[in-house]
Amino acid sequence: MPIIEMKKVFLLGHRQERENIFNVLHDLGSLEMLDIKSSEAWDDFEALVEPEHAGEALSETEAALSELRYCLDFLQRYYPVKKSFVEQFTGGKLDLSESDFKDYIARLDQVREVYDSCHGAEEKMARIRNEETQTKNLIEELEPWSDLSVPLEELGRGSFTIMGLYTVPVDNLGSLQASLTEKAPNHYFDQISSGTDYVYFFFAGLTEEEQDRQEIFKENTVSAVSFSDMTGTASENIERQYKKAEELKSERETVLKEIEALLEHRPMLMACYDYISNEVQKHEAVTYLARTENSFLLEGWIPAPGLSDIEQAVEEKTETAVLTSRDPEPGENVPVLLHNQGPVEAYEVVTKLYSTPKRSEIDPTPYMAPFFFVFFGICLSDAGYGIILSLMAIYVSRKLKLEGMGKQLIYLLFLGGISAFIFGILFGGYFGDLIKLPPLWFNPLDEPMRMLFYCFGIGLFHVYFGMAVQAYRNIKAGQPMSAVYDQGFWFIFLNGLIMMMALPELASVGQWLAVAGGAGLVLSQGRHQSGIVMKFMSGLLSLYNITGYLSDVLSYSRLLALGLASIVIATAINAMSEMVGGTIIGSVIMVLVLLGGHAFNIIISTLSSYVHTSRLQYIEFFSKFFEGGGKAFKPFRAQTSYVDITKSESN
Repeated sequence: MPIIEMKKVFLLGHRQERENIFNVLHDLGSLEMLDIKSSEAWDDFEALVEPEHAGEALSETEAALSELRYCLDFLQRYYPVKKSFVEQFTGGKLDLSESDFKDYIARLDQVREVYDSCHGAEEKMARIRNEETQTKNLIEELEPWSDLSVPLEELGRGSFTIMGLYTVPVDNLGSLQASLTEKAPNHYFDQISSGTDYVYFFFAGLTEEEQDRQEIFKENTVSAVSFSDMTGTASENIERQYKKAEELKSERETVLKEIEALLEHRPMLMACYDYISNEVQKHEAVTYLARTENSFLLEGWIPAPGLSDIEQAVEEKTETAVLTSRDPEPGENVPVLLHNQGPVEAYEVVTKLYSTPKRSEIDPTPYMAPFFFVFFGICLSDAGYGIILSLMAIYVSRKLKLEGMGKQLIYLLFLGGISAFIFGILFGGYFGDLIKLPPLWFNPLDEPMRMLFYCFGIGLFHVYFGMAVQAYRNIKAGQPMSAVYDQGFWFIFLNGLIMMMALPELASVGQWLAVAGGAGLVLSQGRHQSGIVMKFMSGLLSLYNITGYLSDVLSYSRLLALGLASIVIATAINAMSEMVGGTIIGSVIMVLVLLGGHAFNIIISTLSSYVHTSRLQYIEFFSKFFEGGGKAFKPFRAQTSYVDITKSESN
């Protein structure tokens, strides 16, 4: 059965055994713990027990986890872990044996020392960055004055004269010089350099003309430039700053070597992070419990097939724990665990990305899987691409230890490659037209309208199948008349319209079917309304839903569009490669065009096939019978972010 039956369990144990019991449950990984304070059972237990608190242990463990996260992020920032192309998308963890993992955990006391080293190195790098920024900015400020021969410390106000550095907008230079000549003639003006927007100049004048000069500077938007804390010429200071920049660069390299030396601790940090994160999970789970002075009570859900395993583990590895179980009661929010087998399991990822089924619903995965397989193959429809996609999926599955949805997605792509191979043979697609073999069925490029009609036909069947599943649900729920009213009349009405429009020889029969189905819908679709008028109007307006069914069927034209796009792009790549061939260099370019072009087409076509095939399931199929909104089963188990622990054969 795709949706696994759940059991509610209660575990009562002595407080001294709590840690041991938690470790047993954590290692078993088949129990979803519940916060007993938010459950219906709390009303019965509240007078006898009180909530458990994690205490300081949780905050201390979270602090340790924060230090580990800081160290790993710090090392990743300066020396990123190199991943293969595949690992960029799927991740990649460090493989460790159980003994190595335990050895790393035994070095937990070293984490603080590594943290201090990382923090110290970060402070050094921050200081170096700040000084490098200051040095760079200072060089940029000094560059326009590099030709100035006057030492910077001699600039300023004297008893009789004032010397300084100034900038003026390029457009105001002529006005400035004219005004100075007219109103403050006793001055020295030397243009040092000029840029796109400003002119940089040295000015010396008499103090007695300062008021006139200030008015002239203000009118012409002149700004003063000061280097009051520097001695020597601008060029000498620039040289000092470049020397300082080299010293900072050398210091940076020294600190980077210190950081590089810390890399030897990264495997230990990864292992400790995963260990501590699971310890945090255990401490957080403590808050779900209720306790007395000497005992604690735990509540949770477990898949029925795993109940015997947890009962055996509790009996063998604990001395005081008592475990009881019962079936779910009406109205309880029971978690859902899907369990499909064989090829159907691969398509669970499509369902999960949409929503988890409610416990009262059926799992749509088995019904959706055959359609997904066919639609994906039609969209990709190239035998060569299918072979490569399946081989890549096999490579990834063997290269990486994927679990859960990642594993299912790779399996789905493997099956998608098989489907593309089948439809590639049927349609004659072998890397486009690179390998010229006749189609086993027909070529959609030559007969696109024929392919379009097939797409509409399979789309109509897909929609009808979804309606049939909902009819089955209604009958199973003890509502057979709802199946007649909500699905049966629509079947009759839609088939009648199809016969009238597409089958002239059956038009008269189709007319009567359409009238009968339409009348049934008008009389039944408003049955939940109050009053005859509201019932009739609701039933009449329900006929407007025919536009929804029409748009649903038209959506399947995307199968044709994507299939043709894959073929056309592949054919275009082949044509471009032929254009550059003929010489040795041309042949090399031709091979590169073929490899690069087809690699790009495989990636983009596979992505499009997955996305649009999923859309057809979500919008056109699931909408007919599937609501979702269930709570996924989340067991209390070990989870790792950085390492994969290889179990020894003895275990």
